[in-house]
Amino acid sequence: MINEIVVLGELSMREDVSMEEYNQLLGQMYKIVTAMPGFQSVKKYTAEDGDTVNIYRFESEAALEAWRTQPDHVAAMKRGHDEFYAGGHLQICKVIREVGFKKS
Repeated sequence: MINEIVVLGELSMREDVSMEEYNQLLGQMYKIVTAMPGFQSVKKYTAEDGDTVNIYRFESEAALEAWRTQPDHVAAMKRGHDEFYAGGHLQICKVIREVGFKKS
């Protein structure tokens, strides 16, 4: 049974953001999330128009909930909303089917 959760995130930055501070905070969060049980991956894609999408994968809803409620992450989300982001949109999706192949 597939329980994987995929989070699609789009965030737009404020114009007056210190990218140095933002990237430092992102680095701290990356260290924490990659060590959490059930975390699978995170990837960032940038479209031709400059919009970016982050794709986070967790093995279960419980793993995602543990990340969502992790105290340092909660503080970072608040700081992001207060200092860094002009807006954003998240979609939390359950994987209902997974198919693939690999040629040898």
